[in-house]
Amino acid sequence: MSTPYVFNSIMVDMSTFCYSRVVETYGLSVKQFKAWRSFHKLRSQLLPYMSKKIYKNTGLTPAEYFLLVTLLESPNGALHSSQIAENLDWEKSRISHQAKRMEERGLVSRYTCESDARSCVIEITSTGRGYMKQALPIQFKDVKHCFADLLTQGQLDALTEISQVVSKHLAEEHSSELTHQSLVGSR
Repeated sequence: MSTPYVFNSIMVDMSTFCYSRVVETYGLSVKQFKAWRSFHKLRSQLLPYMSKKIYKNTGLTPAEYFLLVTLLESPNGALHSSQIAENLDWEKSRISHQAKRMEERGLVSRYTCESDARSCVIEITSTGRGYMKQALPIQFKDVKHCFADLLTQGQLDALTEISQVVSKHLAEEHSSELTHQSLVGSR
């Protein structure tokens, strides 16, 4: 005999539990939920695989890699800490602690911001650039092999559009609820 399970204040007999009926109770079609689970599975498999490969080959943690990429994307390899926090969706304190550890490794340098002495500018060093010179080809090859080469142009266009629609919705409808503690680059 199956032990009953309470699911959102509803007693559920797990021996006859039908996940699709519960999903549909909350306004999702089975197809919508399948798409969500597929997206989640892709993210939970692909990103750790790529992060581990970069770490194994370069010693860069995911957080270090993402911060260095953000710096490389800037025109001069330096950004104000608040810009990095916004780009990575991290708390300013996380940026501060991460940058301190990276400065100790020689990957970045920090200096006081001229316009705001309470904050700093973080700049990639030649050592940091050296690490990225090793890491970027690994990343690009994996993106091509494990992602881009597998999708048609139409699928790539659709994925880009989907990402933009969801990002826009979050920015417009939920920006006050976002806590800047994204899973991207978590330690």
